[in-house]
Amino acid sequence: MTTRRAFLIAMGVVPWMPFGGATRTSARTWVVDGDLPQGGIIVRRARLTGAQIASLSGDAGWLWIERLSSSHAIGGITRYADAFVLSQLGAGVGMRATHHRTFDDGAVLWTLERC
Repeated sequence: MTTRRAFLIAMGVVPWMPFGGATRTSARTWVVDGDLPQGGIIVRRARLTGAQIASLSGDAGWLWIERLSSSHAIGGITRYADAFVLSQLGAGVGMRATHHRTFDDGAVLWTLERC
């Protein structure tokens, strides 16, 4: 179960729905480690905005090559090691990493943007 604190932190990083209930389509791809409790919040929010979701269930490098290398905006909730690998691969193609939040269970919320 996700704690109230984790929910509020995650929602503070992800943009709120515009007034009137309309949602805009997100161009960001969200990388979610399904073993982390905070991942469910990101998945639900990404579905509301129409963002793509990439499940990280193995090698972050493989995920980069197969699904992420052509993305212009990527965000994720992963463990430190996976966030590091993806930020290094992103830097190689001109993306800038931003670290938003760390959690006690070793999770980190981050984004990559093309410069």
